Amino acid sequence: MEALYSVAPPASTAPLVVGLLVGLALLYQTWTRSFLQTYFKYPPRLTKLPSPEPSLEHEETIAVSKEPDYPADWWTGSSTYELERRAIFSKHWLCLSHRSQFSKPGDYHTFTVAGYPIFLILGKDGALRAFHNVCRHRAYPVTRKDRGSSTVLGCRYHGWSYNSLGQLIKAPHFDGVAGFDRAQNALFAVHTFTCRAGFVFVNLDASLTVPLPEVELLDAFVGSREIALRSRWEGGQTVEGQVNWKLMRISESLIDNEGIRSAGSQRRFSSWLLNRLGVSQEGSASLNVFPITAVKTIERTGYWYTLTCIPVSVQKTSFRLDLYSSSSSSSSSNSSSSTRISEAETIAQETTNRLRKMIAELETAYRSYLEDTRYNSTTPITIKVDTSVPISSACVTPQSAAKDVAVLDALRAHLKLERQQGAELFPAMRKPRKNARFEQAEQLCKELDCVDRGPDMSW
Repeated sequence: MEALYSVAPPASTAPLVVGLLVGLALLYQTWTRSFLQTYFKYPPRLTKLPSPEPSLEHEETIAVSKEPDYPADWWTGSSTYELERRAIFSKHWLCLSHRSQFSKPGDYHTFTVAGYPIFLILGKDGALRAFHNVCRHRAYPVTRKDRGSSTVLGCRYHGWSYNSLGQLIKAPHFDGVAGFDRAQNALFAVHTFTCRAGFVFVNLDASLTVPLPEVELLDAFVGSREIALRSRWEGGQTVEGQVNWKLMRISESLIDNEGIRSAGSQRRFSSWLLNRLGVSQEGSASLNVFPITAVKTIERTGYWYTLTCIPVSVQKTSFRLDLYSSSSSSSSSNSSSSTRISEAETIAQETTNRLRKMIAELETAYRSYLEDTRYNSTTPITIKVDTSVPISSACVTPQSAAKDVAVLDALRAHLKLERQQGAELFPAMRKPRKNARFEQAEQLCKELDCVDRGPDMSW
């Protein structure tokens, strides 16, 4: 999370330094590919070390290797993935968007997170809300578009319609049904929270109340880096990859910001090499928001982006990249609107290209792992992580290397609850209604399903 600084080498030693850096750059590229292969082959195990005294500057070296603490199917198993759906995606706060993506009432954006369909929508009262994208009539999607703008959303199955508050405002064939109450058939709400910097969180836990997310680190991070509620959303891109979602912890580090921030400008070769080696002459800044989002700034451009890795299935992930411009860059009087748009388009295209390249590299390594049945080594991999923050309880973790540990902690905690209850627990599941009026309405639904609805009501 902290910036890294360096001083350029003296001019008299430039040829020697350039030659040395060329060799190191080649070594770095080789190491990166080797690390990917090794990381997939040997699922990590945390070697527990004594907890340090709280300090934002404290770092520990943690050895990870293939040991029983991690499930054998950590990267591929359906049982582990289903546990993740129960233990993480149905009860933890998820950072999915930023307030700047919603400019007028009715603006909405849909997501399907680990099989849970939801959408965010801005109400006429200026509040941003989230709902399950499931009609209360026959559980069909309320909206099938990725994003749009409408203060009324209607399910096309039998025409039930809802306003931006999630309230049912139209229910054909039900107006004359005795005891039918529209107020009891509103969309299921999803807990929503917008932090001071404008990042939008959702929590699918069906409980009436849940503790608010801990966003102090996130607010502090963005406070000094021109990321604010007034930022402008420049656009986004979703790219699917045939990889497990937990590989996000590698993907975050493989997008090369140097190429992005130098898009459209000439840079010295030695400066490029320094940055390829991770030694930036200006501070690089990124923060991981557990469990699926990373926030990164692009230095010297006034732009920043979020990378959200949303699980589609155990071996498929949707990588969502959204580009933003800071309030200072978007309101600058030194550049015209057309110049700013052109710059944003260039950076967005370059960022997307690098995202696609990164996903391709991950897919290649992941396929190699799936095809390899010969691994049995326990050779440890050493990774530096910040252990000063209790990752099991914090919503925001300052180092991506800690994500595997945080996921494992969440799974263990939920398994402990399930063992105590003697059954699998599904926090996002709501209890079905069972009463005379509900049964009457259910019977009417079944009768309507048998009626030819005509082309205007069909999908």
